[in-house]
Amino acid sequence: MYELFVLGQLMDHEMAGYQLRKALKAVVGQEQTVSYGVLYPLLERLSQAGDIILTTTDTQRPKKVATLTPQGHAHFKELVLVPVTINKQAQLTFQIKCEFLHLLSVADQRTVLQDFRAFSHFQLQNLQAVRDYLTDHPRMVPSDVADSLQVNQLQQVRAQAQDDWIVERIANLEKKA
Repeated sequence: MYELFVLGQLMDHEMAGYQLRKALKAVVGQEQTVSYGVLYPLLERLSQAGDIILTTTDTQRPKKVATLTPQGHAHFKELVLVPVTINKQAQLTFQIKCEFLHLLSVADQRTVLQDFRAFSHFQLQNLQAVRDYLTDHPRMVPSDVADSLQVNQLQQVRAQAQDDWIVERIANLEKKA
């Protein structure tokens, strides 16, 4: 997932590790950002794989600058179109993919958004199943059930807003076609 982000960020221009980390923080938030202890080894791996070229600036404060290679460009396209596995990182992966929709053809944007929509429906179905369980199985303390139902409602509102956003993006793509 971070590999996808780094390659996507480098599609437009070269960036230093510090800039990449700041960009990731802006996209996914402070709590999901990557440490330098993860980022720099990732950059080294991408360099060894031939996806990027790392150069060290000859300045007072040297920094590593990453530049995307044609192989890295192709690798980005491959990664962005891979269907997302539903796991604890799925939401973050979709956020990253949506950051780079502008780099994709309309057909590829549609593919990513439809995958995201399927995930969004999965979330909504699971949240409804939890709500049904909490409503039908009152083996919990009533105040715990009430709190759980309120949290569930918040999660459903977020998931529905996400789904509405996706539907709007898909509709905008249809207008372009």
